[in-house]
Amino acid sequence: MRKTKEFEIGRFITNSEGYLKNKYLLSLMFEVSFDQAEEVEDEKIMKDKRWIVYSWDIKIEKPIKAKDKIKITTFAIDMNKFYAYRNFFIEKDGEIIAKAYCVFLLFDIKKMRPVKIPKEIASAYQKEDPIYEEKSHKYDKNFGSLEKIQIRRTDLDSNYHVNNASYMDLLGEISEVKDQDVEFINIVYKNEIRDKKYVFGQKCEKNNEISYELVDENGKIYSFGKIRRRNVQG
Repeated sequence: MRKTKEFEIGRFITNSEGYLKNKYLLSLMFEVSFDQAEEVEDEKIMKDKRWIVYSWDIKIEKPIKAKDKIKITTFAIDMNKFYAYRNFFIEKDGEIIAKAYCVFLLFDIKKMRPVKIPKEIASAYQKEDPIYEEKSHKYDKNFGSLEKIQIRRTDLDSNYHVNNASYMDLLGEISEVKDQDVEFINIVYKNEIRDKKYVFGQKCEKNNEISYELVDENGKIYSFGKIRRRNVQG
């Protein structure tokens, strides 16, 4: 079962050069998946449960600009124990310009731990064959110096931890790559950033790829992954 939603990109979610901020690219995809969840999931079964994101792989063929009219489609490709695997694709003028593979984890908010996905929930999604799959990643660990990054109140969501989409702002601080120049994004959410005034970012850049980690002062890893620049020579 697929869910599709259309959007016109407002200027208020673009950067100074008129391109969609990657933070809001994630937010729009989240919105479509949450709309689908409201439509297909049994409220009684999901009453004390919520989906949390474990990882993203996002391939962006063409950057998205202000006033672009796009369609975002999502569907489940598998559900196994605690994890749900989902694809997204974004169309403009009938052309697919971005694809994403996302892993969600089902969490019991009363027991405060992951729980197995109920069979009723898994069957409701009617999984499909993937159009984009996660690849194995090798991360370079030859990091440079730590960079202190302030956590803003606006980064927090209703659960008082840093919103998943806001990690893109933190990653932007580390990478210094413009939104429109990002061709690929991999994010793994290892631990929630909660009750922190700042974290530290570290990166290693090789050719057109940047591996990164977000850590605290004791070396605890909150997130890691990589991004790839678009149209970089050498």
